[in-house]
Amino acid sequence: MKISIKSNIGKRRVSNQDYADYFVNDYQQVLLVLCDGVGGNQAGDVASRMTTEFIGEQFTSGQNLSLEEVENWLGKVITQANLHIYQASMESAKLEGMSTTLVLVLIIEDQLFIAHVGDSRAYIYRRDELKQMTEDHSLVNELIRSGEITAEEGQYHPIRNVVTQSIGGTDTVAYEISQLAIVQVETLLICSDGLTNMVSFEQLKDNFDRPQASLDQLAQDLIDQANQAGGLDNITVILVRELEQKRLEEVPNHD
Repeated sequence: MKISIKSNIGKRRVSNQDYADYFVNDYQQVLLVLCDGVGGNQAGDVASRMTTEFIGEQFTSGQNLSLEEVENWLGKVITQANLHIYQASMESAKLEGMSTTLVLVLIIEDQLFIAHVGDSRAYIYRRDELKQMTEDHSLVNELIRSGEITAEEGQYHPIRNVVTQSIGGTDTVAYEISQLAIVQVETLLICSDGLTNMVSFEQLKDNFDRPQASLDQLAQDLIDQANQAGGLDNITVILVRELEQKRLEEVPNHD
């Protein structure tokens, strides 16, 4: 399994409020986590890092998860992380109002589980097809689903960054979980909206249609394209290939 993680502040932000990492437990199960802090200067960077580290600790100190236990575990850890961040925000004036989006991808045996909260996304690429696996929890997506605006209009809508669910925003949280076989995945992409608000779906797919590109180069190209389009937000990507291989190889230049 090959993993590349890159994060960039973008061209307009004064801090990077994204945070991403991966974890391997004692049973060689792999968890990938990406968070995008919500709330501007309201400690979004603290929320994203705290959430990632909290979930990673729960995963690496826990049990050997069976396929039957995964969805319950994901629901439990997301609920616990939400309360962890919410309580921290209540106890400190400096952290008041902090929250974060979340995408979790758990790879166990021959299955891949995706859980998400907010508008950070997961995509899979296979046989010249790129597929979005998460549906944004955002006001703009609700407008798109109701037919009030088109997906193209949503790309540039002034409230496109307003999420309807986040970790730590309230004392309860809603999440979604999906599952698929890893044989359906040639490349996995997890990203913050700093990428998808700047780079169109068609442009994303064009990048994955270049099989000769290394994983690290692909990650850098995606970040460069988001910055070239304006870089209005922090940009973070996790890319994974060769998911069926048990031996894990981190691609150099983990930023």
